[in-house]
Amino acid sequence: MTGSTDDAPALSNVAYDDLVVDERFGPFEEDVTADLAGRLAGPIGVATGVSTAPPAVFPVLFLRALRRAMGGIPSGSILARQELEFHAPLAVDRTVAITTWVGAKEVRRERPFVTIEFDIRDAADDTQIVTGRKIIVWPTGPGEGSPA
Repeated sequence: MTGSTDDAPALSNVAYDDLVVDERFGPFEEDVTADLAGRLAGPIGVATGVSTAPPAVFPVLFLRALRRAMGGIPSGSILARQELEFHAPLAVDRTVAITTWVGAKEVRRERPFVTIEFDIRDAADDTQIVTGRKIIVWPTGPGEGSPA
Protein backbone atom coordinates (compact mmCIF):
# COMPACT_ATOMS: atom_id res chain seq x y z
CA MET A 1 0.00 0.00 0.00
CA THR A 2 1.28 3.44 -0.87
CA GLY A 3 0.00 5.00 2.33
CA SER A 4 -0.83 3.34 5.58
CA THR A 5 -2.64 4.00 8.79
CA ASP A 6 -0.62 1.23 10.45
CA ASP A 7 1.63 3.77 12.18
CA ALA A 8 -1.21 6.12 13.18
CA PRO A 9 -3.05 5.49 16.45
CA ALA A 10 -6.61 4.22 16.07
CA LEU A 11 -8.05 7.05 18.21
CA SER A 12 -6.97 10.60 18.99
CA ASN A 13 -7.87 13.28 21.49
CA VAL A 14 -7.68 16.36 19.28
CA ALA A 15 -9.41 19.22 21.12
CA TYR A 16 -11.95 21.42 19.34
CA ASP A 17 -9.86 24.51 20.10
CA ASP A 18 -6.82 22.95 18.40
CA LEU A 19 -8.62 22.64 15.05
CA VAL A 20 -7.88 25.40 12.55
CA VAL A 21 -10.44 26.15 9.83
CA ASP A 22 -8.96 25.69 6.33
CA GLU A 23 -5.84 23.90 7.65
CA ARG A 24 -4.96 21.29 5.00
CA PHE A 25 -3.70 17.77 5.66
CA GLY A 26 -2.18 15.57 2.98
CA PRO A 27 -2.37 14.64 0.32
CA PHE A 28 -2.24 11.11 1.68
CA GLU A 29 -1.84 8.35 -0.88
CA GLU A 30 -3.88 5.16 -0.62
CA ASP A 31 -4.11 2.19 -2.96
CA VAL A 32 -7.57 1.17 -4.10
CA THR A 33 -7.08 -2.53 -4.71
CA ALA A 34 -9.45 -4.89 -6.48
CA ASP A 35 -9.68 -6.80 -3.18
CA LEU A 36 -10.78 -3.73 -1.19
CA ALA A 37 -13.27 -2.66 -3.87
CA GLY A 38 -14.60 -6.20 -4.24
CA ARG A 39 -15.17 -6.62 -0.49
CA LEU A 40 -17.21 -3.38 -0.44
CA ALA A 41 -19.21 -3.96 -3.65
CA GLY A 42 -21.45 -6.90 -2.81
CA PRO A 43 -22.98 -8.63 0.18
CA ILE A 44 -21.02 -8.36 3.41
CA GLY A 45 -18.29 -10.96 3.55
CA VAL A 46 -18.62 -11.91 -0.12
CA ALA A 47 -15.87 -10.66 -2.42
CA THR A 48 -17.19 -9.51 -5.79
CA GLY A 49 -15.17 -8.98 -8.94
CA VAL A 50 -15.28 -5.30 -9.91
CA SER A 51 -13.41 -3.07 -12.34
CA THR A 52 -14.34 0.25 -10.72
CA ALA A 53 -14.45 1.27 -7.09
CA PRO A 54 -17.98 1.18 -5.61
CA PRO A 55 -19.28 4.13 -3.57
CA ALA A 56 -18.59 2.32 -0.27
CA VAL A 57 -14.83 2.59 -0.89
CA PHE A 58 -14.75 6.36 -0.46
CA PRO A 59 -15.86 6.65 3.20
CA VAL A 60 -13.17 4.06 4.02
CA LEU A 61 -10.55 6.15 2.21
CA PHE A 62 -11.74 9.27 4.01
CA LEU A 63 -11.41 7.58 7.42
CA ARG A 64 -7.90 6.39 6.58
CA ALA A 65 -6.91 9.94 5.64
CA LEU A 66 -8.61 11.41 8.73
CA ARG A 67 -6.76 8.95 10.93
CA ARG A 68 -3.45 10.01 9.42
CA ALA A 69 -4.32 13.74 9.53
CA MET A 70 -5.52 13.79 13.15
CA GLY A 71 -3.31 11.08 14.60
CA GLY A 72 -6.36 8.83 14.89
CA ILE A 73 -10.13 9.04 14.66
CA PRO A 74 -11.40 11.55 17.29
CA SER A 75 -12.31 9.45 20.33
CA GLY A 76 -15.94 9.95 21.37
CA SER A 77 -16.95 11.73 18.16
CA ILE A 78 -20.27 11.06 16.43
CA LEU A 79 -20.88 11.23 12.69
CA ALA A 80 -23.89 13.54 12.26
CA ARG A 81 -23.95 13.79 8.46
CA GLN A 82 -21.99 12.68 5.45
CA GLU A 83 -22.15 14.06 1.91
CA LEU A 84 -20.31 12.67 -1.11
CA GLU A 85 -20.15 14.20 -4.58
CA PHE A 86 -18.98 11.83 -7.32
CA HIS A 87 -17.09 13.43 -10.21
CA ALA A 88 -15.55 10.49 -12.09
CA PRO A 89 -15.31 6.71 -11.80
CA LEU A 90 -12.15 5.21 -10.35
CA ALA A 91 -10.71 2.01 -11.79
CA VAL A 92 -9.45 -0.52 -9.25
CA ASP A 93 -5.75 -1.02 -8.66
CA ARG A 94 -5.17 2.73 -8.74
CA THR A 95 -3.60 5.03 -6.18
CA VAL A 96 -5.53 8.03 -4.94
CA ALA A 97 -4.38 11.22 -3.22
CA ILE A 98 -6.65 12.40 -0.40
CA THR A 99 -6.57 15.89 1.06
CA THR A 100 -8.65 16.75 4.13
CA TRP A 101 -9.27 20.01 5.93
CA VAL A 102 -11.42 21.56 8.61
CA GLY A 103 -14.19 23.32 6.70
CA ALA A 104 -16.07 24.80 9.66
CA LYS A 105 -16.43 24.78 13.43
CA GLU A 106 -19.62 25.79 15.18
CA VAL A 107 -21.67 25.21 18.28
CA ARG A 108 -25.33 24.30 17.75
CA ARG A 109 -27.73 23.43 20.55
CA GLU A 110 -24.76 23.57 22.94
CA ARG A 111 -22.91 20.87 20.97
CA PRO A 112 -19.65 21.37 19.07
CA PHE A 113 -19.80 20.44 15.37
CA VAL A 114 -16.82 20.20 13.05
CA THR A 115 -17.10 19.87 9.29
CA ILE A 116 -14.23 17.93 7.77
CA GLU A 117 -13.95 18.36 4.00
CA PHE A 118 -12.11 16.01 1.69
CA ASP A 119 -10.96 15.73 -1.90
CA ILE A 120 -10.01 12.39 -3.48
CA ARG A 121 -8.07 12.44 -6.76
CA ASP A 122 -6.46 9.85 -8.99
CA ALA A 123 -2.79 10.22 -8.06
CA ALA A 124 -1.61 9.39 -11.58
CA ASP A 125 -3.44 12.11 -13.50
CA ASP A 126 -4.97 14.37 -10.79
CA THR A 127 -8.54 13.62 -11.93
CA GLN A 128 -10.98 14.63 -9.22
CA ILE A 129 -12.91 11.50 -8.22
CA VAL A 130 -14.92 12.37 -5.10
CA THR A 131 -15.34 15.40 -2.86
CA GLY A 132 -17.37 15.59 0.27
CA ARG A 133 -17.74 16.45 3.88
CA LYS A 134 -18.46 14.82 7.16
CA ILE A 135 -20.15 16.79 9.90
CA ILE A 136 -18.99 15.42 13.22
CA VAL A 137 -20.23 16.08 16.74
CA TRP A 138 -16.84 16.73 18.34
CA PRO A 139 -16.09 15.21 21.76
CA THR A 140 -14.84 18.53 23.17
CA GLY A 141 -16.15 22.04 22.77
CA PRO A 142 -14.70 25.53 22.99
CA GLY A 143 -12.55 25.99 26.07
CA GLU A 144 -12.46 22.27 26.86
CA GLY A 145 -9.28 20.22 26.75
CA SER A 146 -8.85 16.76 25.38
CA PRO A 147 -11.20 14.13 26.83
CA ALA A 148 -9.72 12.00 29.59
